[in-house]
Amino acid sequence: MTEPTSALKDCLLPLPWHSEQWQSLNDLIDNKRLPHAIIVNALEGVGAEHLAHALSYRMLCSQVENGVPCGQCSGCLTLKAGSHPDFYQITPEEKSKVIKVDQIRSLCESVAKTSQQGGWKVAIISPAEVMHTAAANALLKSLEEPESNTLILMVSCRLSAIPMTIRSRCQIESLAIPDASIAEQWLSQQIEDKQVNFSELLSMANGQPLLALDYLAGNGFESRKHVESLLDAMRNSTETPFAAAQACQKYSPEELIAWMLSYVHRLMVGELQNNPMPALFVFLDKLIKAREWLLSGSPLNTQLLWEELFIEWTQIFQINK
Repeated sequence: MTEPTSALKDCLLPLPWHSEQWQSLNDLIDNKRLPHAIIVNALEGVGAEHLAHALSYRMLCSQVENGVPCGQCSGCLTLKAGSHPDFYQITPEEKSKVIKVDQIRSLCESVAKTSQQGGWKVAIISPAEVMHTAAANALLKSLEEPESNTLILMVSCRLSAIPMTIRSRCQIESLAIPDASIAEQWLSQQIEDKQVNFSELLSMANGQPLLALDYLAGNGFESRKHVESLLDAMRNSTETPFAAAQACQKYSPEELIAWMLSYVHRLMVGELQNNPMPALFVFLDKLIKAREWLLSGSPLNTQLLWEELFIEWTQIFQINK
């Protein structure tokens, strides 16, 4: 049997730290007990989207062997090409931060029809937490009256933001951050530059291997180190909040908030674990609220936001000197 290309293999197989969930899902398929809707929940860099796509190949492949799709049949090849007639992917439209009701209505109409290839129909909704309220309500009917041989996969990194009416009608598969040794081994196989400090890289990415890989693919690793150096400098009064705010204007606001949240969390459970600072908890709450504001799509003057946050950040450590 001809082997699929390595690029296709990457799509077909789950990531190493997904083996337990993969085996569980395969058992459900083999026993004809697979639920009609599954929410795959994980932090962004853990691979929820990857698992959803691997499961899509598993369901649409016509020559599955030992729970592994073949990568050669028309189902696998058309899915890889983005032209499988029974596969649907719903994401926010260009320039939109939400999944709209018309998108979900169109999906529901499509999955209600007979499969064009005579097998399963699979839909991925990602990220599920950005479905507009009306869109989530439109999805409910398909969840309450599921079509046969139809699987709806929802990918999420904020499970609590998905309405309970949706969650209660789905099986939830939550993926944990992998063991560091497994993640570092996987990273070493993906990266040719063996001079990379995988432990440092993974720590910077909060243990999330795909996020760590993204950092190296672009300038994320160096950018994040720069932001953390600014936070350190403000702690030590060697940088002003205003200069730091200006320097951070070049970064994505969502990424910057995520980096700051990660940095503060690492500080609280590491260096300051035995010297808790109540003001840090207040600051952490403000970061979370700022993230929610950004995710809402509301207009925001980021220069003023960073200045306000950085002034407070500096004051925390001045008070505790």
